[in-house]
Amino acid sequence: MSAPPTSATETAPTSTHRTYEALLDAGAAVADHDGLAGLSVNRVVAEAGVAKGTFYVHFADRETFVDALHARFHERVARAVATASADTPPGAEHIVRGVEAYLDVCLADRAIKALALEARTEAALTDSMSARHERAAAAAIPSFKAMGWPDAKAAAQLLAAMTSEIAIRELDAGRRLPGARRALRRFLGA
Repeated sequence: MSAPPTSATETAPTSTHRTYEALLDAGAAVADHDGLAGLSVNRVVAEAGVAKGTFYVHFADRETFVDALHARFHERVARAVATASADTPPGAEHIVRGVEAYLDVCLADRAIKALALEARTEAALTDSMSARHERAAAAAIPSFKAMGWPDAKAAAQLLAAMTSEIAIRELDAGRRLPGARRALRRFLGA
C-alpha cells in the first residue's frame, strides 16, 4: 500500500490522494453493507465510480486495501484518543478518556470496526493489524505504571481486551452502553 505523498505546504489534496481516499470511503460503504466477505475489488470500484485499474494503482491487492482501511481507522482512533486525553496526566482518568474516545470512534465508524473484527481470521492481515493493536495497548502502559500496577504491560493488554469486548457489545447494540463503560471505569478505580 502506498498512500500518495503529500507535502506540508500542500493546501488541497492532489487528485491521486482524493482517489485514494475515495476508494477507502467506498470500501467503508461496501463493508457497511456487505461485511468483509462482500468486500471485493469490483464492488469497491463500482461504489467509488472508478475503473478497476485505478484500484491497482493504489493497492496491490484486496488484503492491502483492507489493511489500509484498518490503518486509517487506527489513525482516527489515535487522533481522537490524543485529543481526549491531552490535558490529563498518566493515570486512570487518562485511560478512561482514551477508552471513551476509542469506543466513540468505533461507533462512528461501525463498518470498519466490524470489518477489523472479521479480518482477524485472515492470515494475510493478522500481522499488521496485530501490530496496530499492540501499539494501541502499549499507550496505556505509562498510566498503569503511574497507578502503581506491578505488571503494566499485562494490565494494558487486559484493558485492550476489555475495551474490545465493550466495542463489540456496543456495535451489536448500535449505541453506547453506559453500564459497560461505567464498569470499566470502576475496574480502573477512576
